[in-house]
Amino acid sequence: MTKPHWLHELNENGYVVVPNVIPQASCDAFVESSLQWLESFPYGFKRDDRSTWTEENLPSGHKGGLYNRYSVNHEAFVWRIRTEPGIIKVFEQIWGTDDLIASFDGMNVSLPVNPKTGRTDIEETTPWPHVDQNPRKVDRFELYQGIANMSPNGPSDGGLVVLAGSHKHHEKHFEQIGGFRPEQDQGATENGYDYIGQDADWYRAQGCQEVKICANAGDLILWDSRTIHWNASPVGEQIRFISYVCYCPRNMASEEELRRKLEVFRARKGTTHWPVGTRCPNMNVVPADSTKLGALPRRPNGAVDPANRLRPFSEPEETTAVMRLVGVRG
Repeated sequence: MTKPHWLHELNENGYVVVPNVIPQASCDAFVESSLQWLESFPYGFKRDDRSTWTEENLPSGHKGGLYNRYSVNHEAFVWRIRTEPGIIKVFEQIWGTDDLIASFDGMNVSLPVNPKTGRTDIEETTPWPHVDQNPRKVDRFELYQGIANMSPNGPSDGGLVVLAGSHKHHEKHFEQIGGFRPEQDQGATENGYDYIGQDADWYRAQGCQEVKICANAGDLILWDSRTIHWNASPVGEQIRFISYVCYCPRNMASEEELRRKLEVFRARKGTTHWPVGTRCPNMNVVPADSTKLGALPRRPNGAVDPANRLRPFSEPEETTAVMRLVGVRG
Protein backbone atom coordinates (compact mmCIF):
# COMPACT_ATOMS: atom_id res chain seq x y z
CA MET A 1 0.00 0.00 0.00
CA THR A 2 1.33 3.41 -0.99
CA LYS A 3 1.76 5.69 2.01
CA PRO A 4 0.31 9.21 1.73
CA HIS A 5 2.76 12.03 1.03
CA TRP A 6 1.84 13.82 4.24
CA LEU A 7 3.13 10.85 6.24
CA HIS A 8 6.54 11.28 4.62
CA GLU A 9 6.46 14.99 5.57
CA LEU A 10 5.49 14.10 9.12
CA ASN A 11 8.39 11.70 9.49
CA GLU A 12 10.84 14.09 7.84
CA ASN A 13 9.89 17.37 9.55
CA GLY A 14 8.30 16.11 12.75
CA TYR A 15 4.98 17.81 11.91
CA VAL A 16 2.52 18.17 9.05
CA VAL A 17 -0.82 19.78 8.20
CA VAL A 18 -3.31 17.40 6.58
CA PRO A 19 -5.89 19.59 4.81
CA ASN A 20 -9.67 19.30 4.60
CA VAL A 21 -10.14 16.49 7.11
CA ILE A 22 -13.10 17.91 9.08
CA PRO A 23 -16.25 19.16 7.31
CA GLN A 24 -16.98 22.87 7.68
CA ALA A 25 -20.35 22.10 9.27
CA SER A 26 -18.59 20.13 12.01
CA CYS A 27 -16.17 23.02 12.59
CA ASP A 28 -19.04 25.50 12.85
CA ALA A 29 -20.90 23.27 15.31
CA PHE A 30 -17.78 22.91 17.47
CA VAL A 31 -17.23 26.68 17.54
CA GLU A 32 -20.83 27.35 18.60
CA SER A 33 -20.80 24.60 21.25
CA SER A 34 -17.46 25.80 22.64
CA LEU A 35 -18.80 29.31 23.14
CA GLN A 36 -21.98 27.94 24.70
CA TRP A 37 -19.81 25.87 27.05
CA LEU A 38 -17.90 28.97 28.21
CA GLU A 39 -21.18 30.85 28.64
CA SER A 40 -22.69 28.00 30.68
CA PHE A 41 -20.57 28.90 33.73
CA PRO A 42 -21.95 31.42 36.24
CA TYR A 43 -19.11 33.91 35.86
CA GLY A 44 -20.58 36.11 33.17
CA PHE A 45 -18.56 35.41 30.03
CA LYS A 46 -20.39 36.64 26.94
CA ARG A 47 -18.96 36.14 23.49
CA ASP A 48 -20.19 39.55 22.28
CA ASP A 49 -19.06 41.55 25.32
CA ARG A 50 -15.31 42.00 25.33
CA SER A 51 -15.42 43.42 28.86
CA THR A 52 -16.19 39.85 30.01
CA TRP A 53 -13.11 38.41 28.31
CA THR A 54 -11.21 38.19 31.59
CA GLU A 55 -9.96 35.50 33.94
CA GLU A 56 -12.71 36.38 36.44
CA ASN A 57 -15.41 35.66 33.85
CA LEU A 58 -13.98 32.41 32.48
CA PRO A 59 -13.62 28.87 33.82
CA SER A 60 -10.14 27.83 34.88
CA GLY A 61 -7.87 27.09 31.94
CA HIS A 62 -4.17 26.81 31.17
CA LYS A 63 -1.93 29.09 29.09
CA GLY A 64 -4.86 31.33 28.20
CA GLY A 65 -7.27 28.82 26.69
CA LEU A 66 -6.45 25.14 27.19
CA TYR A 67 -9.29 23.40 29.02
CA ASN A 68 -9.06 19.84 30.36
CA ARG A 69 -11.04 20.00 33.60
CA TYR A 70 -14.81 20.20 34.27
CA SER A 71 -15.27 16.92 32.28
CA VAL A 72 -14.96 18.95 29.08
CA ASN A 73 -13.06 15.92 27.77
CA HIS A 74 -16.41 14.12 27.48
CA GLU A 75 -18.69 16.87 26.31
CA ALA A 76 -20.88 15.65 23.45
CA PHE A 77 -19.41 18.24 21.07
CA VAL A 78 -15.85 17.13 21.90
CA TRP A 79 -16.75 13.51 21.25
CA ARG A 80 -18.34 14.47 17.92
CA ILE A 81 -14.94 15.72 16.76
CA ARG A 82 -13.14 12.74 18.30
CA THR A 83 -15.32 10.41 16.22
CA GLU A 84 -15.02 12.36 12.96
CA PRO A 85 -14.41 9.72 10.23
CA GLY A 86 -11.81 11.86 8.45
CA ILE A 87 -9.66 12.21 11.56
CA ILE A 88 -9.88 8.51 12.36
CA LYS A 89 -8.98 7.61 8.77
CA VAL A 90 -5.76 9.63 9.03
CA PHE A 91 -4.71 7.77 12.17
CA GLU A 92 -5.67 4.45 10.55
CA GLN A 93 -3.23 5.30 7.76
CA ILE A 94 -0.55 6.18 10.29
CA TRP A 95 -0.87 2.94 12.26
CA GLY A 96 -2.00 0.58 9.51
CA THR A 97 -5.06 -0.59 11.44
CA ASP A 98 -8.64 0.46 12.11
CA ASP A 99 -8.56 -1.03 15.62
CA LEU A 100 -7.82 2.22 17.46
CA ILE A 101 -8.45 3.75 20.87
CA ALA A 102 -8.47 7.48 21.66
CA SER A 103 -7.20 9.79 24.35
CA PHE A 104 -9.75 11.68 26.47
CA ASP A 105 -8.03 15.01 26.00
CA GLY A 106 -9.38 18.54 26.22
CA MET A 107 -9.86 21.50 23.93
CA ASN A 108 -8.56 25.00 23.45
CA VAL A 109 -10.52 28.23 23.04
CA SER A 110 -7.95 31.02 23.08
CA LEU A 111 -9.32 34.55 22.97
CA PRO A 112 -7.03 37.06 21.24
CA VAL A 113 -4.66 39.04 23.43
CA ASN A 114 -4.43 42.64 22.29
CA PRO A 115 -5.64 46.07 23.46
CA LYS A 116 -8.07 46.70 20.59
CA THR A 117 -10.11 43.55 19.95
CA GLY A 118 -9.01 41.03 22.56
CA ARG A 119 -8.12 40.35 26.16
CA THR A 120 -6.18 42.98 28.08
CA ASP A 121 -5.99 41.17 31.43
CA ILE A 122 -3.20 38.78 30.41
CA GLU A 123 0.04 38.94 28.47
CA GLU A 124 0.95 36.84 25.47
CA THR A 125 2.30 33.45 26.45
CA THR A 126 6.06 33.14 26.34
CA PRO A 127 7.59 30.08 24.66
CA TRP A 128 7.54 26.99 26.89
CA PRO A 129 9.39 24.38 24.82
CA HIS A 130 8.57 20.82 25.80
CA VAL A 131 7.93 17.33 24.48
CA ASP A 132 5.04 15.07 25.36
CA GLN A 133 6.70 11.76 25.95
CA ASN A 134 8.63 9.98 28.65
CA PRO A 135 12.18 11.39 29.04
CA ARG A 136 13.19 7.98 30.39
CA LYS A 137 12.57 6.44 26.96
CA VAL A 138 14.46 8.67 24.57
CA ASP A 139 15.59 5.87 22.28
CA ARG A 140 12.22 5.31 20.65
CA PHE A 141 9.28 6.83 18.82
CA GLU A 142 6.12 6.72 20.93
CA LEU A 143 3.19 8.35 19.13
CA TYR A 144 1.82 11.12 16.97
CA GLN A 145 -0.31 13.87 18.48
CA GLY A 146 -3.06 15.79 16.73
CA ILE A 147 -4.89 19.10 16.71
CA ALA A 148 -8.27 19.31 15.03
CA ASN A 149 -8.33 22.89 13.77
CA MET A 150 -11.80 24.44 13.75
CA SER A 151 -11.06 28.08 12.88
CA PRO A 152 -8.69 29.92 10.52
CA ASN A 153 -5.21 29.88 12.01
CA GLY A 154 -2.91 32.37 10.32
CA PRO A 155 0.37 33.97 11.41
CA SER A 156 -1.27 36.21 14.04
CA ASP A 157 -3.85 33.69 15.24
CA GLY A 158 -1.70 31.83 17.72
CA GLY A 159 -1.37 28.09 17.76
CA LEU A 160 1.27 25.41 17.60
CA VAL A 161 4.93 26.38 17.31
CA VAL A 162 7.55 23.68 16.68
CA LEU A 163 11.27 23.29 16.28
CA ALA A 164 11.09 21.49 12.97
CA GLY A 165 13.13 18.30 12.78
CA SER A 166 13.93 18.28 16.50
CA HIS A 167 12.56 14.73 16.76
CA LYS A 168 15.61 13.50 14.83
CA HIS A 169 17.99 14.85 17.49
CA HIS A 170 15.99 13.72 20.51
CA GLU A 171 18.17 10.80 21.56
CA LYS A 172 21.45 12.58 20.82
CA HIS A 173 20.48 15.54 23.01
CA PHE A 174 19.84 13.39 26.04
CA GLU A 175 23.04 11.45 25.43
CA GLN A 176 24.99 14.70 25.45
CA ILE A 177 23.49 15.97 28.70
CA GLY A 178 23.76 12.60 30.43
CA GLY A 179 20.05 11.78 30.57
CA PHE A 180 17.01 13.77 31.52
CA ARG A 181 17.14 16.36 34.28
CA PRO A 182 14.63 15.43 37.02
CA GLU A 183 13.72 19.05 37.72
CA GLN A 184 12.47 19.41 34.10
CA ASP A 185 10.41 16.23 34.16
CA GLN A 186 6.69 17.05 34.18
CA GLY A 187 6.07 14.57 36.96
CA ALA A 188 3.69 11.76 37.76
CA THR A 189 2.29 11.21 34.27
CA GLU A 190 5.80 10.44 32.99
CA ASN A 191 4.92 11.66 29.51
CA GLY A 192 6.17 15.21 29.44
CA TYR A 193 9.45 17.07 29.69
CA ASP A 194 10.21 20.80 29.76
CA TYR A 195 13.24 22.31 28.05
CA ILE A 196 15.23 25.28 29.25
CA GLY A 197 16.53 27.95 26.89
CA GLN A 198 19.96 26.44 26.40
CA ASP A 199 18.37 23.11 25.42
CA ALA A 200 16.27 24.77 22.72
CA ASP A 201 19.33 26.68 21.53
CA TRP A 202 21.18 23.38 21.12
CA TYR A 203 18.44 22.12 18.79
CA ARG A 204 18.54 25.36 16.83
CA ALA A 205 22.28 24.87 16.41
CA GLN A 206 21.50 21.51 14.79
CA GLY A 207 19.45 23.36 12.16
CA CYS A 208 16.00 23.03 13.73
CA GLN A 209 14.06 26.12 12.71
CA GLU A 210 11.19 27.60 14.68
CA VAL A 211 7.93 27.28 12.73
CA LYS A 212 4.56 28.70 13.73
CA ILE A 213 2.17 26.29 12.03
CA CYS A 214 -0.70 27.84 10.07
CA ALA A 215 -3.81 25.93 9.05
CA ASN A 216 -7.36 26.39 7.84
CA ALA A 217 -10.60 25.39 9.52
CA GLY A 218 -11.03 21.66 8.97
CA ASP A 219 -7.32 20.86 8.80
CA LEU A 220 -5.63 18.30 11.03
CA ILE A 221 -2.22 19.19 12.48
CA LEU A 222 -0.01 16.23 13.40
CA TRP A 223 3.34 16.07 15.14
CA ASP A 224 5.76 13.49 16.46
CA SER A 225 5.70 13.46 20.28
CA ARG A 226 9.49 13.97 20.26
CA THR A 227 9.16 17.24 18.36
CA ILE A 228 9.79 20.23 20.63
CA HIS A 229 6.75 22.50 20.64
CA TRP A 230 4.67 25.08 22.50
CA ASN A 231 1.62 27.20 21.82
CA ALA A 232 1.48 30.91 21.04
CA SER A 233 -1.33 33.31 21.91
CA PRO A 234 -3.52 34.72 19.16
CA VAL A 235 -2.85 38.45 18.85
CA GLY A 236 -5.15 39.39 15.96
CA GLU A 237 -8.95 39.27 15.87
CA GLN A 238 -9.58 35.54 15.39
CA ILE A 239 -10.44 33.28 18.34
CA ARG A 240 -8.58 29.99 18.24
CA PHE A 241 -10.82 26.90 18.39
CA ILE A 242 -9.24 23.46 18.49
CA SER A 243 -9.64 20.01 19.99
CA TYR A 244 -6.71 17.77 20.90
CA VAL A 245 -6.97 14.32 19.31
CA CYS A 246 -4.73 11.29 19.61
CA TYR A 247 -5.23 7.62 18.77
CA CYS A 248 -3.15 4.46 18.93
CA PRO A 249 -3.74 0.77 18.20
CA ARG A 250 -5.84 -0.99 20.80
CA ASN A 251 -3.23 -3.75 21.08
CA MET A 252 -0.83 -1.24 22.66
CA ALA A 253 -2.99 -1.49 25.78
CA SER A 254 -3.09 -4.38 28.20
CA GLU A 255 -6.43 -5.83 29.30
CA GLU A 256 -5.94 -4.10 32.65
CA GLU A 257 -5.35 -0.76 30.93
CA LEU A 258 -8.47 -1.22 28.81
CA ARG A 259 -10.49 -2.06 31.91
CA ARG A 260 -9.16 1.06 33.62
CA LYS A 261 -9.81 3.15 30.51
CA LEU A 262 -13.48 2.13 30.58
CA GLU A 263 -13.65 3.09 34.27
CA VAL A 264 -12.17 6.50 33.44
CA PHE A 265 -14.74 6.96 30.69
CA ARG A 266 -17.64 5.91 32.92
CA ALA A 267 -16.46 8.40 35.56
CA ARG A 268 -16.11 11.04 32.81
CA LYS A 269 -12.55 11.79 33.81
CA GLY A 270 -9.98 13.00 31.33
CA THR A 271 -6.55 11.85 30.31
CA THR A 272 -3.47 13.50 28.92
CA HIS A 273 -2.92 13.30 25.16
CA TRP A 274 -2.01 9.63 25.66
CA PRO A 275 -4.71 7.09 24.69
CA VAL A 276 -3.26 4.64 27.21
CA GLY A 277 -0.79 4.57 30.08
CA THR A 278 2.58 3.08 29.17
CA ARG A 279 3.68 1.96 32.60
CA CYS A 280 0.61 1.68 34.78
CA PRO A 281 -3.14 2.13 34.13
CA ASN A 282 -3.46 5.28 36.27
CA MET A 283 -0.45 7.04 34.81
CA ASN A 284 -2.09 9.48 32.42
CA VAL A 285 -5.45 10.10 34.08
CA VAL A 286 -6.29 13.75 34.72
CA PRO A 287 -7.25 13.76 38.43
CA ALA A 288 -10.32 15.96 38.01
CA ASP A 289 -11.79 15.02 41.38
CA SER A 290 -8.53 14.98 43.32
CA THR A 291 -8.00 17.26 46.30
CA LYS A 292 -4.35 17.74 45.38
CA LEU A 293 -3.33 21.32 44.73
CA GLY A 294 -3.57 22.05 41.04
CA ALA A 295 -5.81 19.12 40.17
CA LEU A 296 -9.13 20.81 40.82
CA PRO A 297 -9.96 23.95 38.83
CA ARG A 298 -9.50 27.10 40.88
CA ARG A 299 -10.68 30.67 40.76
CA PRO A 300 -8.23 33.59 40.38
CA ASN A 301 -8.04 33.92 44.20
CA GLY A 302 -6.89 30.30 44.53
CA ALA A 303 -10.16 28.90 45.87
CA VAL A 304 -11.51 25.67 44.41
CA ASP A 305 -14.05 26.54 41.70
CA PRO A 306 -17.53 26.02 43.19
CA ALA A 307 -18.80 25.55 39.63
CA ASN A 308 -16.56 22.54 39.05
CA ARG A 309 -18.28 19.69 37.24
CA LEU A 310 -17.61 15.97 37.49
CA ARG A 311 -19.96 15.24 34.58
CA PRO A 312 -20.19 17.06 31.27
CA PHE A 313 -22.77 19.78 30.63
CA SER A 314 -24.03 17.69 27.70
CA GLU A 315 -23.40 13.93 27.96
CA PRO A 316 -22.04 12.08 24.92
CA GLU A 317 -24.17 9.39 23.32
CA GLU A 318 -22.49 6.04 23.92
CA THR A 319 -22.59 4.91 20.31
CA THR A 320 -20.65 2.01 18.84
CA ALA A 321 -18.14 4.49 17.40
CA VAL A 322 -17.61 6.13 20.81
CA MET A 323 -17.25 2.85 22.66
CA ARG A 324 -14.77 1.48 20.10
CA LEU A 325 -12.50 4.45 20.82
CA VAL A 326 -12.94 3.82 24.54
CA GLY A 327 -11.67 0.30 23.86
CA VAL A 328 -14.88 -1.70 24.12
CA ARG A 329 -15.55 -4.32 21.45
CA GLY A 330 -18.98 -5.96 21.15
